[in-house]
Amino acid sequence: MTSGEILNEVEGLTHDKLTYFVRADYLKPNKIKRGSLNYNDFSETDLFLLKRAWELIRTFGTKTSFAFEKANEELKDPQMKLM
Repeated sequence: MTSGEILNEVEGLTHDKLTYFVRADYLKPNKIKRGSLNYNDFSETDLFLLKRAWELIRTFGTKTSFAFEKANEELKDPQMKLM
């Protein structure tokens, strides 16, 4: 899944925020080389984590690190869902 597809799926998310989440290592997309450039290839897991963390950040003002921590916990154990 490309960055553009991710931005279409997650309402309100900007390219700058997505780039920040990748550079801060909250998301770990695969890298695909096209010519001399590398592109991020996001998985369904990346999309789940991003959607859930972004929901916590926007709705509750949760700090980024805590939001991704909670999203990872929910990924591992769906019964821990906060809402």
